[in-house]
Amino acid sequence: MHPCSLAERFAPVDLGQLEAGAALQDRMDVKYIVPRELLGALAGRLGTTHRALEIAGLRAFAYDTTYYDTAGLKAYRDHLQQRRRRFKCRARDYVDSGLCAFEVKLKGPRGRTVKHRMDYAHECAGGLSDQALLFLRECVERSYGRPPAGELHPAMLVAYTRVTLAAPELGERLTIDFDLAFRTPDGAAGRIARGDVIVESKSARGVATAVRVLRDLGARPALGCSKYCLATGLTRPEVISNPLRPLLRRHFERT
Repeated sequence: MHPCSLAERFAPVDLGQLEAGAALQDRMDVKYIVPRELLGALAGRLGTTHRALEIAGLRAFAYDTTYYDTAGLKAYRDHLQQRRRRFKCRARDYVDSGLCAFEVKLKGPRGRTVKHRMDYAHECAGGLSDQALLFLRECVERSYGRPPAGELHPAMLVAYTRVTLAAPELGERLTIDFDLAFRTPDGAAGRIARGDVIVESKSARGVATAVRVLRDLGARPALGCSKYCLATGLTRPEVISNPLRPLLRRHFERT
């Protein structure tokens, strides 16, 4: 199913309505990798509760994201080891609008995801500005009581097309990411297998409507499904990637 074909099956919701009812900066995430063929059944089950985000007439949005890590890939290794006080940071370029944001994702109590974001200049996305470094430091120190360790550099470029479904009245959101592709700064590249998409449910408690529907449709959560970490595990053969290998073998390919 094409992204636009999926989004057109839902009534629209604007960004203001989504942010008012389902901003979910502090949330539980449940991620899946599913075949596109499943999306028709998923849309059929969510049509009465969810709406598709629409901005300026668009419902499918191109994202370019730059992830930052240390030379020793501390963020990647901390995620793989499931360290409680870990973070990822990235610059996200919203291609269709020309906007850009710098985001910091932290792990909160009981596995919650806590996201902080600030507006970011598009021309700074290839590196970290002083303002972004200060923002990162403040976020990490406030949550973990210590500053982030190590000097950060661009580590992975990730691109995909996203459709966002929201149920503001339920405080739930669902993103579907199509055509995920990635490359390292030195040119190693990969992509998700053709025909697969990444689906992520975001809600206050984790037991969202979409989670129940996906379970009924036979989908199971993909543990460790971090785009950055999967891309790193595939494109950097020198790193340990054992926990990721089942997903990498089944759903990803080098290009």
